Amino acid sequence: MEYKTMNRKELAMELDISRSTLGRRMEDLDPKFKEQIKGRYLLFENEVKYIHEQISGMQKWPTL
Repeated sequence: MEYKTMNRKELAMELDISRSTLGRRMEDLDPKFKEQIKGRYLLFENEVKYIHEQISGMQKWPTL
């Protein structure tokens, strides 16, 4: 995945998950980090990388 400045919708598309799933998975992130990005439209490269690394270990449901 290419890390670049993007919004949450673009990040969800890159991760191939829905925006609501991204939101649910981000609930488990560090509270200080969540407070830092709260209310911001764009996420910077290092924030996108951190989110991807934290939630990439979560399994998504297998498709039939």
